[in-house]
Amino acid sequence: MMKNKAVRILTFAVNAPFEFGSGTGVQGFGVDIGNEIAKDLGFEARWVKISGVERMYEVMKEGQAEILLSSTELDQGRTQDFAYSTPYYETGDVIAFQRKEFDITGLASLSGKAVGVAEGRPADAFMASQTEATGVTITKYQTIDDALGALNRGEVDAVVGDEPFITYSSAQSYPNTNVLGTLVNKYQYAVAVRKPETALLAKINATIERMKSAGRLAELEAQWMGDAREQAGKRAEGDRKTDEAKKAPKTINVNINKLAGDWRMDRLDGFKFVLEGASGRYESTPILTEGNKGTCRFVRPVPPGEYRLNISILKLVTTVPVPNLAKTSLTMDLNIGRDTTIRFR
Repeated sequence: MMKNKAVRILTFAVNAPFEFGSGTGVQGFGVDIGNEIAKDLGFEARWVKISGVERMYEVMKEGQAEILLSSTELDQGRTQDFAYSTPYYETGDVIAFQRKEFDITGLASLSGKAVGVAEGRPADAFMASQTEATGVTITKYQTIDDALGALNRGEVDAVVGDEPFITYSSAQSYPNTNVLGTLVNKYQYAVAVRKPETALLAKINATIERMKSAGRLAELEAQWMGDAREQAGKRAEGDRKTDEAKKAPKTINVNINKLAGDWRMDRLDGFKFVLEGASGRYESTPILTEGNKGTCRFVRPVPPGEYRLNISILKLVTTVPVPNLAKTSLTMDLNIGRDTTIRFR
């Protein structure tokens, strides 16, 4: 650092909003921490962008940089060659899934599904070793954003990865995704140095402790994450309510329209429609007619699904799919003519 008059900090700048590109430079929560460390060391921060987690550690081991700061997991498997600072962020992995899917409720529900992970991130090793979800097909992507893009396009069923990155990117860039906010595993971010650099590590720890005790780390998280978690939560809650509304039983108002035929419409007065399906038998109120129109109603809510509609007076039995629209009440238009048509709205 004395020779270069700068502290060289390695990062894989694809971790918005922690470390990501800004023109030819970098910005983010982690970058602000690195700049503060450099300031306390008395040197300029020289950010060195490297592609790939493994490559960053290789470059560090070769002595081409002094600090590795890239939302790096405190990895006990690397402590033979590297030392880690006091953790500056507590986090873990979450599951992202497509908005139209509601069968993903936790780790076990990933069984038999195609799951994307970012190569070298904690979820890469976690998904390879976990045993709760079986028959999972893992696809590795260079970045979490690449994995989320594949999910957004429907190429995988889910993505497992760092909560802040997935929450932020899902809210900001991938409108077809939702986030299951519960952590499926936990870890900490820390700054890495080569193991012999004990004096440097002590100074890094002093900066982190100062920023933590002054509330600066909390301020930076709020600044960089913004309202991403709130946005993601509202989207997920809105979709959950919509799905519940779709699945909920519906009251059905029936409009009967006579379009052709020489029979009298008032023959229907007092008769009832019957819907029968796997969910049970549902009977309408008596039909009331006026002119070539009639009405009745299924007061008892009918769950969405396929039913057999029986109109005995017309000797009509047909299959009717009650749709799963996000409504508590539906209207069924029954048009009787040369052909009988049924439409829900």
